Amino acid sequence: MPTDLERAMETLIVVFHRYAGSEGNQVTLSRGELKQLMETELASYLRKTPDSISQIMSGLDTNGDGEKTTMPSDLERAMETLITVFHRYADADGKKGSLSRRELKTLMEKELASFLKSQKDPATVDKIMKDLDTNGDGEVNFEEFVSLVAGLSIACEQIYSLKSAANK
Repeated sequence: MPTDLERAMETLIVVFHRYAGSEGNQVTLSRGELKQLMETELASYLRKTPDSISQIMSGLDTNGDGEKTTMPSDLERAMETLITVFHRYADADGKKGSLSRRELKTLMEKELASFLKSQKDPATVDKIMKDLDTNGDGEVNFEEFVSLVAGLSIACEQIYSLKSAANK
C-alpha cells in the first residue's frame, strides 16, 4: 500500500500529465498549459490571502456557512501532504522545522520504504543527507526536503512516460 508521500508524488505526476500535451508536447508544459494548471489546480492560492491559505489547508470553513467554500484540488492536496509528512518527522526531535539524520532515516523507512529497500548501499541515507543538506547545518529543512521529493518524482515520471509510450 502506498504511503502518504508516495501518493503525493504520484499526484504531482498525474496532475502534470493532466495538462502537459494539450498543446502538443507531452513532456513539457507550454505557457498556456502552465496558466491553465495554475488557474485550475492552484485557484485557491491565487485568489486568497496568506491567512486564508492556512484555513484552506486545514479544511476550515472560510466564509462561516458551515461548509467548505472551495474543495482543494489534487495538486493542493499533494502539496498539503508533502508539508504534513515533512513536519510529522521534522518535529520529532532536534531542531523544529528540520530533519535530523535520524528523522530523515525514519521518514525514508516509513514513507519511501520501497525506494530505500531497492538501494544496495547501506550508506544511502548518509549520502542523501549529505546531498540534501545544501547549507551544511547538519539538518534538512523543508526546501532541501522538497529537492528529494522532486528528484524522486522526476525519476518516477520518467518511468511513467516510458510505460505510457510502450503502451501506445
